[in-house]
Amino acid sequence: MQTIEIRQGDTVQLKLNLTENGQPFVPDQEKVVFSVGRYKDLLFSLEAVDGVVKIPHEKTQALNPGEYKFDVRVYDADKNLVATPMVGVFRVLEVVNHDLL
Repeated sequence: MQTIEIRQGDTVQLKLNLTENGQPFVPDQEKVVFSVGRYKDLLFSLEAVDGVVKIPHEKTQALNPGEYKFDVRVYDADKNLVATPMVGVFRVLEVVNHDLL
């Protein structure tokens, strides 16, 4: 299980290194989706483009500091779940100052 740490309010780009049978996985018709939630509540989902998930600051700013769960899921062209190759902890760290000086 992996852990991702971010600061509340930061913009983050995550490079997803997915493999299939030990080889790099390059989606063809599949959609790769990164999701963050707590318990059974989905907080946000973003589609990966070229193996990169871009999380804007609006998404991280809305999260309270603490631990959440994340997963990466692969869907086929018909939106059927194919695999969940990554799961882990998504930790949001507190910041002192939210204002721009």
